[in-house]
Amino acid sequence: VSAADPISLSATTAMALQPRHSALAMVAVVAGFHTFGGFLGSLFASPLQSDFQADFPTRHQVSSPFIGRLGSAKGASRVSMKAGAEEESLQSAIKGGNSDRITKAIEALPAAPKTAMKMVEGDWQVTWDSNSLGPTKKTLLKLVCDQLPNTMVEFYRQYNLIQDGKYYWLMAFTMDGIQRTNAALMMSGSWTAGKSGATGTVDFNEVQIVPSRHGNAESREAIRTTGLDRYMKPLKLKGDGKIGVTIHYVSDETLVQEDEVGNTYVFKKMSDSYPIPYIFADKKAES
Repeated sequence: VSAADPISLSATTAMALQPRHSALAMVAVVAGFHTFGGFLGSLFASPLQSDFQADFPTRHQVSSPFIGRLGSAKGASRVSMKAGAEEESLQSAIKGGNSDRITKAIEALPAAPKTAMKMVEGDWQVTWDSNSLGPTKKTLLKLVCDQLPNTMVEFYRQYNLIQDGKYYWLMAFTMDGIQRTNAALMMSGSWTAGKSGATGTVDFNEVQIVPSRHGNAESREAIRTTGLDRYMKPLKLKGDGKIGVTIHYVSDETLVQEDEVGNTYVFKKMSDSYPIPYIFADKKAES
């Protein structure tokens, strides 16, 4: 999706006042606030294995910091053996946390297939981005989006879902003084695939706070306690939220995309058993 170059909180505030960059600023402030472990770490028997599946930071994570709608991706183009090796190299580089090695691994991946724009549909979790600033980020919501209140939160994970011409970007956070539950800030808007090539346009037009599916009642109570319940209904974003996206690589398991300002994101496809852990659109709470 999108993010601006690494920025300070003061710079974020300035960007929030510019309508054209409102959506860019929102994603930029949380760019990289995920752990390098995540699901990729589980491929190497890392203690972070549960991080990708759960919706709350585990005790194994550094600091205190969508089910794939396509299912098993039957009928989707499978990557070649060579591409599989290159993808494994990228996963290993992310596990190691060396940005230069990660960049080289991304450059070594084969080009996106002709079916790329269909393959990107589904639920994904960010495992690395070129603006990575650390595992978590504590900040005021108002510095992320000028339409939100001065509520202190700590971002720790990002997800996206592309489905039925819609694009959802979620940024999971815990609330100051409330560490036993979490919620997410979500931007959403239309998704339009380009007429040719592996490109598309996201037009973010709404922002809202969404509760966790796990411990839903506790999550909703925390949102109410912090005064964020009034933001659970979608708010129209001010200004133009259109952001260009280029898909550089996609397989059944991995997605690499770049936004219009040159920031690169690596995603891991979520499994059928673990859907995105927040309630929105047609997502329903678990029993």
